[in-house]
Amino acid sequence: MLGYMKTRMKEFLFWFCALLPVCLAAGIRDQVRIDLFTEPGCGECEKIKREVLPKLEEEFEGQYELTLHDTTKEETIPLLVAYMDRCGVTQNAAASIVVDHTRFLAGYETVSTGLLDVVDGCLASRQVPGWKPPDPPAVEGAGGSATVEKRLSGFTVPVVALAGLLDGFNPCAISTLIFFLSVLAISKAAVRTRLLVGVSFIFASFLVYMGLGLGFFYTLRSLPGFPVVKLAINAILGLCLIPLAYLSLRDSFRFRKTQRASDVSLQIPDSVKKRIHSFMNERLGWGGPVIGGLVVGAGVTVLESVCTGQSYVPTLMFIIKDSPSNLRAWWLLALYNLLFVLPLIVVFVLFHRGLQIPKLLEWSKRNLVTAKILLGLFFALMAVLLLWEPVAKLIAYLTTR
Repeated sequence: MLGYMKTRMKEFLFWFCALLPVCLAAGIRDQVRIDLFTEPGCGECEKIKREVLPKLEEEFEGQYELTLHDTTKEETIPLLVAYMDRCGVTQNAAASIVVDHTRFLAGYETVSTGLLDVVDGCLASRQVPGWKPPDPPAVEGAGGSATVEKRLSGFTVPVVALAGLLDGFNPCAISTLIFFLSVLAISKAAVRTRLLVGVSFIFASFLVYMGLGLGFFYTLRSLPGFPVVKLAINAILGLCLIPLAYLSLRDSFRFRKTQRASDVSLQIPDSVKKRIHSFMNERLGWGGPVIGGLVVGAGVTVLESVCTGQSYVPTLMFIIKDSPSNLRAWWLLALYNLLFVLPLIVVFVLFHRGLQIPKLLEWSKRNLVTAKILLGLFFALMAVLLLWEPVAKLIAYLTTR
């Protein structure tokens, strides 16, 4: 009897060990797959982790598999974009959840109100005869890269590029640069010194403008209730851009008729101009050509942002609205700022190669009308892009009441 029991026990252990991996694999396969896309410092992401995930664990413990994805990492973006394409999602959010590779929930409000029901529905579908686990989207190799490239080369990139270039040709920035070059010319500095000062000035302008954009970006995204705040800011900015578009177009027609700078309403205030000029004269020779150029470039960029920020802030909101991750936002900010300093580089190179200040002033005056018209049209375009979502949500709210 004892020998018989030992034999049966050995058979039982054999089959248990053989079938255990199969059973575990089946159990893992039947778990609901949940992909959570977050980024560091995101208020929505922390709220989901703090408020929603504990409820998920309490309700469906052991019935789901949760995978966290950091959207600041480059390898995460192809997967997120592939999910957005598969689910037909065009609206980006700071935090997103994909359930069973097929259900996309974007933003805290959608996740907090819909995640448990979606998971429950996915578990119920597993009871249907013939159910098969959904396949993840293909993101490996060229396919994933092509998907990302397609989205990056969409509407956002041309808008951001145009914004940076127009902001660089903004009469505020050009007039400040011409005054800076005139100070260099009066100083009768050596060619090498002028070159070092100019390069340092432009480099500081790029870094400071980039820093202002990143600071705005992170401050806004860290605010509690970010989606609501973003929607409100988009609406306010969109409404403010309408009169700016009108004033810019009016400036172009007024200046074309009178050729008087006093008829231009959208320009750096006289008090700020005086501070810029004083800052240049006092700091330009301080600490040598490189340090002086960096200090003057940084200070002037901050001061003139009173005027150039009219284009920068709406563009930043557009980048935030359309970017699924910090990585893409950084890329777009860098593109904007490179194109912002491009006109400064061109003007400085012309000056360095012998173009005289009166010629630069004449060129600036001749092109002011065109610049103002383009800025006016740009303000109108940005107003439409920023107001589109708030107006659509308002219409949806009113029609459902």
